[in-house]
Amino acid sequence: MKVLDKIKAWMQLLAAPEIGNAKAIKLAELLGEPAEFIGKSEAFLEIETFSESAKEFLSNPPEPASWQRTIKLIEKYEIKFVSILDDDYPNLLRNIFDPPPFLFYRGNLRKDDLRRTIAIVGTRKASPYGKQMTQEIGEKLVQAGFTIVSGLAYGIDSIAHMGALNQGGKTIAVMGTGVDQIYPPENREIADEIIKTGVIISEFVPGSKAEKWNFPTRNRIISGLSLGCFIIEGSRKSGALLTAKFAMDQNRDVFALPGDINRPQAEGPNYLIKLGAKIVTCAQDILEEYDLVLDEQTRLFPKLSEAEDKIYQILLNNKPEIQFDNLLIKSGMNIGEISSILLNLELKNVIKKVPGNKIVAMY
Repeated sequence: MKVLDKIKAWMQLLAAPEIGNAKAIKLAELLGEPAEFIGKSEAFLEIETFSESAKEFLSNPPEPASWQRTIKLIEKYEIKFVSILDDDYPNLLRNIFDPPPFLFYRGNLRKDDLRRTIAIVGTRKASPYGKQMTQEIGEKLVQAGFTIVSGLAYGIDSIAHMGALNQGGKTIAVMGTGVDQIYPPENREIADEIIKTGVIISEFVPGSKAEKWNFPTRNRIISGLSLGCFIIEGSRKSGALLTAKFAMDQNRDVFALPGDINRPQAEGPNYLIKLGAKIVTCAQDILEEYDLVLDEQTRLFPKLSEAEDKIYQILLNNKPEIQFDNLLIKSGMNIGEISSILLNLELKNVIKKVPGNKIVAMY
């Protein structure tokens, strides 16, 4: 199947009346790639949950709006595409309440870069203290093998991305525009550097401009891609606090940098601390949540076989721990296969066994 045909069909599916993300994903999980059933009324006429208007639209859908322009942008910027049906779709993101049906991206979306992820977000109007702590803590997290996820905005986001790049680490920028539309434009140079070693991603179609309502929506992706979310500075009504709320709803860890109670930038993190977010004054406060220690022995995540990665992804999606019997059911493997894989993962220091016949992912 040609990638452009795949993209076109997904866009047509989401353009149908009364079809949002959730219904589009359910239909795709039921019938397969939209390109296989769009325009074929017999494929979905019996599905009662869809209105007649939606069925009529999908039976003979028009070409997506500005489709020829979209094609040109995809080719010009070498934009790639992944849908929720694909193996390369980020597993952590797949399991949030409202996952995007697909992502456009520039750069490299590697599974190894997605295993140990931390979101660092904060105000655009960062204080000197906020800037310093973002750089110091962020760089140490990168040294420990974390991929930094943020939103490429002014202030804290930009510093978090640059800290990762300066350490030779990986960083992911989640856009509130199409991936061809770098926003703010002043951060184009940072985006270009990210693309070389990391990735910029968006659920918005190439050509999508910066609209204020896009940015709150994309924040669920920032938290959804991450094991935890570290809030540096921001007011209680800021985008950073919204990202923290998404993180809580997604059962992600929430960390906050305490600040001067007289500074507006500290209002959000201090509020999160009252709600139970973990106080962070150094990188080790975050690392210890994942059983990591930053020292000269710290190393990158080990390479896993396909079978090992399958088991590891199940462990991540059932954080903080999973019963052996439950793992057996979810994996579809037999006891001998599972036991062998768990032993290998344990030798690689990727997992550990805890009382109660349970297994915990260490990253």
